[in-house]
Amino acid sequence: MMELGHMLRSKTLMGALVAASVVFCAPSHAKQDKVTFGYLETVYLGDLALEMSAKLDSGADFSSVYAREIDLYRDDDDDEWVRFKLVGDDGRTIRFNKKVIRTALIKTKTGGTVDRPVISLRVCINGLAADTPVNLADRSEFDHPFLVGREYLAPRILIDSGQSYTAENECDPVSSEDEEDGVS
Repeated sequence: MMELGHMLRSKTLMGALVAASVVFCAPSHAKQDKVTFGYLETVYLGDLALEMSAKLDSGADFSSVYAREIDLYRDDDDDEWVRFKLVGDDGRTIRFNKKVIRTALIKTKTGGTVDRPVISLRVCINGLAADTPVNLADRSEFDHPFLVGREYLAPRILIDSGQSYTAENECDPVSSEDEEDGVS
């Protein structure tokens, strides 16, 4: 008789464990809302949708772009602004004039640090557009001029490190004269 009671308790315990494993091992709802892309993708930057190759890097907190001719200045209200140029994969150059939202202290490979201006920039991958903090850097020694960090990735994208250039849709430009000075 004791064996029957023990067996029933064991079956009940086993059923509870199976049910718990289903609940705790099931994919989360947030994960289902995200889209998976490769570790290399094409991004479209700014309101004019400048096309650049990018590395998606979940190890980087923020995004970084290869900016040229960086010129920091202060306006009449003593706010810090920056003028710079971005060059797309097709050679198209866009001049930007953006307010600096903060300065990032970045660790270098040699153990030192460098200050970089951070601006808000529209970043779009496969139609997923968001204004994102981006630091301006000399990325001339890197294979890809844009690094997409967690600030942009976390709410919307998962990375499949075995894939590259899987995004199928381009991002359309939006008109805004406040962001870019023009195309040259």
